[in-house]
Amino acid sequence: MGTSGTFEGSKSGLLPSWVDEPASSPIAPPDGAGDVPPDGGTDDDGGAAPTPAPPTAYPPMPAVPASSGLGGARGNMTRGARTSDAKAIRRGAGRYVSASGGGRAAARRMPNSRAVAGGIAELARSFASQGPAEALRRFDLDGMAGAPAEDVFVALTDMLCPPGGTIDEAIARDAMLEAVADLAAAGVGSFDELSADDLRELFIGVVSRSIEGKILNEVGTNALSVPADIAGVERAQNMLRDFVEGCVRDEFEARGSELDDLDGNVIDRFVEDLYAAALDLVMVLGDDR
Repeated sequence: MGTSGTFEGSKSGLLPSWVDEPASSPIAPPDGAGDVPPDGGTDDDGGAAPTPAPPTAYPPMPAVPASSGLGGARGNMTRGARTSDAKAIRRGAGRYVSASGGGRAAARRMPNSRAVAGGIAELARSFASQGPAEALRRFDLDGMAGAPAEDVFVALTDMLCPPGGTIDEAIARDAMLEAVADLAAAGVGSFDELSADDLRELFIGVVSRSIEGKILNEVGTNALSVPADIAGVERAQNMLRDFVEGCVRDEFEARGSELDDLDGNVIDRFVEDLYAAALDLVMVLGDDR
């Protein structure tokens, strides 16, 4: 996923989610299947061994589960990418959420992204109530007080989601780095000078980019490579990004709370609820004809 800033995110790329799944264990043969006499061809009396029974039929390998509902999501995403049709891009995103079981179920499939967003929310809360130095101390980064904000957030990224790991971790890391790149492009100064608005934008960016990354990983990786020119790919991705970010921003504002108002004990619930509601909105608006 491209960014407008200087940080390029994870170099591992976004791969299909099933890459991380362990290979199935081979099916063991039934007891006694394929047994032969220990002397290689005679029975216990020295006579000819009986004709071996036909090979026992093994149970069939389980079929790979069909990606229920994702066909429609991919079809719409592909159509939108080929024709720059924003409505088809939205519909593809909405059908992905529907196929995932709704917003709450889709949110629970993003534990690392929720953890990173929760870390940003905790940082913003501590920054407002205790100051920048104490906010950094909570993450063992107190030595970076006064450093450029983007440097602090890259260091925070390495703590919250270090490079290497699962695909979900890579999505969370890319989301964080891309949100940091957007912040850097906006020209923010030192970490100590950040405003509540800056931290809110970073938080919304992380949530939005991670949802976008999840959809691209599971639905649109191939679909968004179909345009012949790179500009077509970027247009399609920007359509998806704008749609998802709009849903996240609407749901965040609907809650009427700023990050610095949150109690530390409710941050995890706040973040999960925001992911679930934003994904539900993606589903509803995506199917709005």
